[in-house]
Amino acid sequence: MEESFRKPVHRVELSVPATTSNLGPGFDCLGIALNMHNRIVVERADEFSMEIQGEGKWTLSRTEKNVIVQMTQKALGLMGQPMPPLRFKCENSVPPRRGLGSSSSAILAGVAAGLAFGGKSLDAPATKKLLLNLAVAEESDKKRMRHARIAPAMYGGLQISFGENKQWITQRVAVPKGLHFVLFIPDDEASTETVREILPPSLTYQDTIFNIARAAMLVNCFNTAQFTPLRFAMEDALHQRHRGKLFAHCEPIIKAALGAGAHGAFLSGAGPTVVAITGGGGVAGFGDAVSDTMPQFLAEGVSRAVHRAADQHGVRGTVHVTEPSVSGLASAGYDSSGDRLW
Repeated sequence: MEESFRKPVHRVELSVPATTSNLGPGFDCLGIALNMHNRIVVERADEFSMEIQGEGKWTLSRTEKNVIVQMTQKALGLMGQPMPPLRFKCENSVPPRRGLGSSSSAILAGVAAGLAFGGKSLDAPATKKLLLNLAVAEESDKKRMRHARIAPAMYGGLQISFGENKQWITQRVAVPKGLHFVLFIPDDEASTETVREILPPSLTYQDTIFNIARAAMLVNCFNTAQFTPLRFAMEDALHQRHRGKLFAHCEPIIKAALGAGAHGAFLSGAGPTVVAITGGGGVAGFGDAVSDTMPQFLAEGVSRAVHRAADQHGVRGTVHVTEPSVSGLASAGYDSSGDRLW
């Protein structure tokens, strides 16, 4: 492929949103971007350095073992290019290992930086497709394909995605205006290995049909802005009932959120974060997050109920109210003189 520009990239600026995946029954296939972002700046330097501010400041690696650095190097290697000395600066709003796509964000940012320094414009549709496929390949393992987090981080909004002949196909689903997402984020991190191992090795027809029906209804709820069925459409039999055993707060918080008026609630990704959905502007699409105070009023009521339920079960954490993000990965590249390349 002919490259999209000729001047070498000197600095790349990236913004990657948090994601919540599964949404109940959409196991590894449904994910939505949230208005919480990690911001990364990568630029050429005399020697390697890594600076981290915000979430993960004290726990994430500042060495060349950092996932972002490894993915940058790997993407350059796939293009037959060595990695030059780079300075990495990260300002993180997405807490690591909480089921909000922090690892997806790091993989996507690293691969994107590598492709950019390798000479590809991240604005080009072909590069975006390449970026998606490379990032999904890195985020998948032999047991589970977790591309439900990569697609919304890449393209924003609510995405349905699956693999076909080693290619990843993703499609956006309409998201009604005015929705708020209430997040209960526990202080304790989740063990990725433990939450994977607790899943059963096989499924029954009954559980499979249970999820197929609810996943289909879930997509229809978003497409038509019908919120009443969401409490049923977000039920799950494939992973949440098993992972919920590891997180004692999961079921009580979901019940508390629904009791306080949330449309639906679910375990985010593999946990431990629990998400509740409130607000919405109705079928006609009237109303959004800034046209009146009702969405925020409803979200605050659910927030208080969620926090009380967590306190009653002795789980420490924080409650955040955010919105879906219509955009995914945002990027800009500059040459050594400061001129913008894309």
